[in-house]
Amino acid sequence: LSVKMEDPQFSGQMKERLGSRECAGFVSGVVKDMFALWLNQHPESGDQIAQQAIGNAQKRLKAAKQVIRKRVVAGPALPGKLADCTIQEPSLAELFLVEGDSAGGSAKQARTRENQAVMPLRGKILNTWEVDSGELLASEEVHNISVAIGVDPGSDKLDDLRYHKICILADADSDGLHIATLLCALFLRHFRPLVSAGHIFVAMPPLYRVDVGKEVFYALDDAERDMLLDRIEAEKKKGKVMVTRFKGLGEMNPAQLRETTMAQETRRLVQLTISSNDKVDEMLDMLLAKKRASDRREWLRQKGNLADI
Repeated sequence: LSVKMEDPQFSGQMKERLGSRECAGFVSGVVKDMFALWLNQHPESGDQIAQQAIGNAQKRLKAAKQVIRKRVVAGPALPGKLADCTIQEPSLAELFLVEGDSAGGSAKQARTRENQAVMPLRGKILNTWEVDSGELLASEEVHNISVAIGVDPGSDKLDDLRYHKICILADADSDGLHIATLLCALFLRHFRPLVSAGHIFVAMPPLYRVDVGKEVFYALDDAERDMLLDRIEAEKKKGKVMVTRFKGLGEMNPAQLRETTMAQETRRLVQLTISSNDKVDEMLDMLLAKKRASDRREWLRQKGNLADI
């Protein structure tokens, strides 16, 4: 079955299923009768399909109702990938949510074990903007985040918050920015009291390393790299200039990651804040809502010239 249409809309980040309403009736009309005939001719296969659908539905219901509040009694009885800190005072504790297992391994070596915890996240987190808080815990990654920080989605109660500084740490490239956006949307939509209380931060890892002789500098983006190169030229620093672009956090060794992103003395963190007249909800709805593909396309037409490609 091949369908060609002007404005396709897909369900899910992997675009595995066509979600356009105008196409649903057409596809249903073409497929329904023949599929019903096939099911009647193959009752055993039909029964297997039905059992699989029922089983998947039951798993989703069970996961949605699962609210596990694991507490640390004797050691870290928390999500398996969480490398917890040793300090017991939440106001001094930090949690880094790190993109990918590779970077997570480096971050675990780079952290200050006393007050910095690290939890790697697997792949791109679920787009939770339109997910009901009651169904949110069906996502394993979101469930692990909720258990690790000690706060339930949609809850105003922060008494059990385990870290007063929660830092999103993703690659400095476009994929990393996408993941950071999805995590920011998760906290704004379902853990808003954490944002209002000033507990959510975004770490700013460098995109470039610049070597000049024995000196090493780091640049956040292209603009900062160019400014740094201009300064090196103006100051007439001696030595060969070498510019290296990091493809991801996993390319940094623990010492580099500690110096640029995790050490309190040298890192750069941006606090996620909301002002009273902020239009962040409208902007994120336009960017993340499944039904607003046409609005996104128009926004790209208007703002696309701002992208440096």
